[in-house]
Parts: sequence; C-alpha cells; structure tokens
Amino acid sequence: MALGLTLTMTVTRLPNFAHAELITVGAYAGLLISLLVPGSLPVVLLCAMLASALVAWLAHRMVYRPLSKQHLSTYGMILASFAVGMLIRYIIFLLIDRFDLFDKPMQVSQQVLVRGAGFVITNTFAYSVLAAIALVLALSLLLNRTPLGREMRAVAANGVLARVIGISTDRVHDVTWLIAGGLAGVGGALWGLYTSINPLMGFLTILSVFAATVLGGMTSFTGTIIGAFVVSLSENVLMQVLNSTLGLDFSLKPAIPFVIIIVVLLVQPQGLSALFQKK
Repeated sequence: MALGLTLTMTVTRLPNFAHAELITVGAYAGLLISLLVPGSLPVVLLCAMLASALVAWLAHRMVYRPLSKQHLSTYGMILASFAVGMLIRYIIFLLIDRFDLFDKPMQVSQQVLVRGAGFVITNTFAYSVLAAIALVLALSLLLNRTPLGREMRAVAANGVLARVIGISTDRVHDVTWLIAGGLAGVGGALWGLYTSINPLMGFLTILSVFAATVLGGMTSFTGTIIGAFVVSLSENVLMQVLNSTLGLDFSLKPAIPFVIIIVVLLVQPQGLSALFQKK
C-alpha cells in the first residue's frame, strides 16, 4: 500500500490522501470478482489492480491535472485530495448499501500449506508474500531499467528541466497514477483476504501507510519497504510486548503510527532515506 503513495509523492509531489479510497476500491473489486469467480486469487488481484488504477487515473485527469495546470499550491492540492477521497468514499457507501456488501469476507478458499510448531502458512499468505515481492521487483525494474523509468526519475528530480529536454510530463504523470493506483488496489485486495471488507477499511489503514512512507523518507522506495516492516512489527509484535510487560491496552495500537510520524519528523525528517544518501 505504501509504495503507491511514495510513488505519487516522488513523481507528482502530491501527498495523496485519497490513496485510502484506492485501497478500498481494490478490496471491493477483489470481493466482487471473488463472488463471481470463487477461489481464483490471481484473477482477484489483477481485477483489483485494474479497478484502482482506473480510479486513480480518472482522479488525476478530472481533478489533479486541471488544478496543477492552474498552479494551485501544494496545500490546495492536498485539500483537493481530501475532497476526492471523501467523494469516492461516499460513492462506495451508496453502492455498497444498495447491494448489501457491508463487512463481507472475500470468497477465496484458505488452504494450509505448511503447519509447524507455533505457526501456519496458508495459500493466501504465500500469495501475499509472492505478490508483494513480484510487485516490488517489477517496480524496481521499471524505474531503473526502462526508458519510461528514467523519464519518471527525471520528472521526480526536476519537472521543469525534464520538460525542457523533451520529456512528456503529462504522459509520465498518467503512468505514475496508473501504477500507484494499481499498487494500492493489490494492497487492498491482499488486506481484504485477512479482514471483512467495508467502505472505511482504506481510511482506517491510511495512517499506517503514511507512517511507513514518512519513516522511509517519503521519496525512497527502499526506505518505504523497510519503514513498512518497522510500522507493521511495531503495531503487532511491539504492541504485544508492551501489553505483556507493561500492561498497555491494545486499544492504544492506533496511536503507534502517530508516534512514529511525530518522532521521525522531530528527529530525522528525511527518514531512512538519509541513511542511503550518506552511503
């Protein structure tokens, strides 16, 4: 989920708060496909990716691109992303209420692949790990080994200079939003495998996603991946340790991303990306 957010922040310079709804769109697209084609997880992930990619591209073409042409400030663009997110969220509410799809589990069969002492590996877990690794590798290859990737990195480094040397920034932004939306959609579908799906699932997850991105340095993909692991372990393993040793209630778990964001911004605003820059 965090890689798509980092991509838009790197290339388009927009902290897209509507990213939460792209996650929800992916989860619901995956749910609908799982109801139509039960048990076909690859098809579920592909359709989730396409649905969220389309919504992200439409938001860019209908809202973000026209506003950027008017040279709206970053603060204005952030407010616009809030508005886009709320619009998508309540459209989802209306549709889900109409078809009674609140809190539905994804119809994908769970099978135990490996059972050991104290752990179980299921087919959905294996798919989640493999899909995440495959997408990270594909994104890395795209950015570092293709002409399009070089153009995206050029626009991220200096959009004005990129236009001067003949790069179509509009095309790069189109592709960026398609990729970012697709990544969010797959993340939402994978998350939907482990929880019941509702219109607020992306909104309730976005703080952790932002925490991973901020910890990673907001523009570093390697930092974002490491940051995502740190945030996830903090929300689960660290919370378990604090509960067992200090008696802290699990209701404090949502505060962990807040703490991470505040500490990073106070101590090291560049996040983990500063470590890679030093090297």
